[in-house]
Amino acid sequence: FGLWYFMKHNMFAVQKAENTTIMLEKIKTVTKLISVEGQFSELYNYKESYDYDFFNLFSKKIILRVTAKVSVGYDFEKVNISIDSLSKTVTLNELPHAEILSIDHDIDYYDISEGTFTSFTAEEYNAIQRKAKKLISDKAQNTPLMATAENQKIEYIKMMEMALISAGWKLKVKDKIPLKN
Repeated sequence: FGLWYFMKHNMFAVQKAENTTIMLEKIKTVTKLISVEGQFSELYNYKESYDYDFFNLFSKKIILRVTAKVSVGYDFEKVNISIDSLSKTVTLNELPHAEILSIDHDIDYYDISEGTFTSFTAEEYNAIQRKAKKLISDKAQNTPLMATAENQKIEYIKMMEMALISAGWKLKVKDKIPLKN
């Protein structure tokens, strides 16, 4: 009985193995400000078929849902600032426009159908994921996110102006941004 118990629990047990290697490739300092975020959800349907494939032997399709958080804001490395310490004036010569700073997305696969003689390759999965992410980026460009971030820029400049005034400095803005209400 002891031999049977040992064999059942040790010889026929599922063996699992996992191995990971995580490497930090690069550290870069950035000066970016996220001013607005948008949540998106998109169903993406990809189908590849042939006209005379009546039994779906060569057809394949995939349906996936992409949920994403799109962060819009400003890259301050693109700001052109001049400082005149004699007149205690800070001049904003050029301000960047709002841009998509990051897209944090998750993908859920709902339906993967492959034909008898066809299947998705790793490259196709990666290409489909890139297309789905690009769709989110394109949709984000056509939403109020960008305009909201541009409106937020005015508020940030007003805060900067108040901080400089309290320190005895002046702020000049060369771009056409109204500072006073």
